[in-house]
Amino acid sequence: MADNLARQRRELPWVAVEKEYRFDTGDGTQTLAELFGGRSQLMIYHFMFGPSYQAGCPVNSSMADGLDGLLPHLHARDVTLLLVSRAPLAKLQAYKQRMGWSIPWVSAANTDFNFDLGFSYTPEQVREFLAPGEAGLPPIVAQNAAATGTDVAGYLSESPAVSVFTLQDGAVYQTYTTTWRGVEFLMNYYPVLDRVPKGRDEGDAFQTWIRRHDEYA
Repeated sequence: MADNLARQRRELPWVAVEKEYRFDTGDGTQTLAELFGGRSQLMIYHFMFGPSYQAGCPVNSSMADGLDGLLPHLHARDVTLLLVSRAPLAKLQAYKQRMGWSIPWVSAANTDFNFDLGFSYTPEQVREFLAPGEAGLPPIVAQNAAATGTDVAGYLSESPAVSVFTLQDGAVYQTYTTTWRGVEFLMNYYPVLDRVPKGRDEGDAFQTWIRRHDEYA
């Protein structure tokens, strides 16, 4: 069943990316095509680190912990994997150094990339979303907002997502995207927990146990 679902994902129609985006990277400004790094397949994780954040989202950070070791294996299969966030590059690089990661991380601070793909939101969009009040939000939202050094509105200016692209004859196409529970395939601990006697053992406290790896007691 999993093999069949994977095949269906690969058969989704490709959508041409015609707008030019320029990202801030450690090697200067690069286009989306240049982010492929000479490979033909690119997977981007939209890491929740917005302009008002003082640190990366702890849940997103727990995901990035498991990605470094994958890079050489993915590169061998013609896949580039990297992180994109809207915070300034210097802030991303400082946090990356704290976490000890080597995965490439670029800033979309000066592009509409995250907005156009639907994973970042304007203050007006966030206010509309929060109009019913914060009481209905799961506890993890307020917890992560505090952990990132912003308020709930600032935290919800970003959402987690994966975008996949291919580069063919100089043209970039988006081939797949997923968000929210769909990104769990990058949360390496969940498949392990799903196979032990207690399972995820979260109850109503969805993800509230997750910390940055240097913050567990």
